[in-house]
Amino acid sequence: MSDAVREAKRHLMRAGLLSGAPDEGVVPDLILRSWRRSIGSSADSTLPSQKFDEIDTDSILRRAADPVLDRWQDQLVDTGTTLFLSDRAGSIVARRASDRGLQRKLDRVNAAEGFDYSEDSIGTNGLGTSMVEGRAVYIEGSQHFNESLSVLACAAVPVYTPSGLVIGSVSLGGPLAIANSLMVTLTKEIGQQIEERLKAAARPQDLALAMSFMRYANSRRPTVIMDRESLLANTPGLPYVSVDSHVLLWDRLSAHNWTVASTARWDIESGAVAVTARRVVEGARDYYVLHFAPVPRDEVPTAAPIGPSAHGDSASREAAQAAVTVIDGPRGSGRASRALDARAGRGEGGELEVVVLSTDTATPWSAVADLLAGGRDVLVRRLESVHDHEAVVVATLVREHRAAVAAGRRNQLLITSCAEASSPEVAALVDHWGIDARTEALSAAPDRIPGLVRSILDQVDTTRRHSMSPTALQSLMQWEWPGNIAELTATVTTLASSVTASVIERHHLPEHLQRAPSRRKMTMMESAERDAIVEALDRAGGNKSMAAELLGIGRTTLYRRLRQLGLDDGEASL
Repeated sequence: MSDAVREAKRHLMRAGLLSGAPDEGVVPDLILRSWRRSIGSSADSTLPSQKFDEIDTDSILRRAADPVLDRWQDQLVDTGTTLFLSDRAGSIVARRASDRGLQRKLDRVNAAEGFDYSEDSIGTNGLGTSMVEGRAVYIEGSQHFNESLSVLACAAVPVYTPSGLVIGSVSLGGPLAIANSLMVTLTKEIGQQIEERLKAAARPQDLALAMSFMRYANSRRPTVIMDRESLLANTPGLPYVSVDSHVLLWDRLSAHNWTVASTARWDIESGAVAVTARRVVEGARDYYVLHFAPVPRDEVPTAAPIGPSAHGDSASREAAQAAVTVIDGPRGSGRASRALDARAGRGEGGELEVVVLSTDTATPWSAVADLLAGGRDVLVRRLESVHDHEAVVVATLVREHRAAVAAGRRNQLLITSCAEASSPEVAALVDHWGIDARTEALSAAPDRIPGLVRSILDQVDTTRRHSMSPTALQSLMQWEWPGNIAELTATVTTLASSVTASVIERHHLPEHLQRAPSRRKMTMMESAERDAIVEALDRAGGNKSMAAELLGIGRTTLYRRLRQLGLDDGEASL
């Protein structure tokens, strides 16, 4: 490569990104664009790649590419060329050199497995630049940004998944003496063969999903294509994608009656985002197309205090609200946590004391009054446990505390109750005070489960080693949770202590959770069929072939019905 190219690169590095382009014909536009990006990202222009990380030798990309690379290595023997494969981050994950002498030369410039050859790291080079440009590239000598690569020439192409996403790149390189633009043709052929193997390895339903996704990949409208096990998002749709959102969206989609309405609409993120979904029925499995749109700020619903009409003027009502906070809901639904959130939101008060009421023991109400008089915040839990004859004492406590707050006391009294489980006298008291917020049973608010699971794991798994798979979360969302949050907490705590794997999968869950019925309303026939399949599986000890014989159906039919009724135990990944 002529000194003119090297000098043009040095001039650009000295003069900066705002300098003019070199003389026409000296540097191709593609190379010039890459040089500018390399300077902008402060890529190293002298030292070989220094960033190293362990590679996954069993990745989807490696499984598809290894046989192709092996075959081409045999065909390119004695040519002095080397094949490189990088992952989407630019790290070299496979290398096929034609002789050991060449391997040693490549090792000296860290052109080896595990080293980072992204454009951000080492500047203009085949592996990194082809992925940024999204096309085949040919880079020769000093066109490389890093001087350690200036003795080489390479051709490279990005490698795409069936859904059209870049999964990596493949490059054919060698010394300048053997450089030939025909290397581009060979590299394109190698890349296409790897892509064909990626396509062959994909499930039919994944291919259907991918083909549908291609229609929306370049859309400016936030779009997600998904089924139970897979999810694809275009770039505007990425902010709406996570393991939690996949599980929550699938729960909404499964609960919708598609025979009545072909389109589903709902709001997420507290009403800030509107979702429109439709079902696509084709191929081996149904899938769904979802579009997201921000709701104008003035249309986003705001939470209002829940309670009876105010008594007296607004000033006295505000004083009462500041003095006492009442959270009502079923036991185990997170009432105490909601009360503590309300306390934190007010940002003032004393140290907190918690008093848990019980029907079996007398409550020391005088001690509670002393704590309040001493400036402590007090959380009184489970007011539904109070007997009728204690209602007068509780009413007096609240009345006196409100009066003290009106006179200048700044501490808080927090109360959790369950009006439905309370005696008539206590229920009347709660109604008189006014309810500040209500909590729901977990079965009525399954959207809370992913966030609760994450919070519980953070508390009980101090090493942060565990996470939960989407299918496991789906099973948790399908269960009714009669014990509410307390039952969920106990379940997740047990899993965190007993599961040795880092990811808690569906098969790790207790049997009753693995077979929790779908939240979708089933017909009587579907419910009866589901019960029969569960019973057959129990009798067969989980053996599906034996269960199919007991049911008098084929094994393929059983697998299909297991999937349709939400009983399949296959794990999904995102």
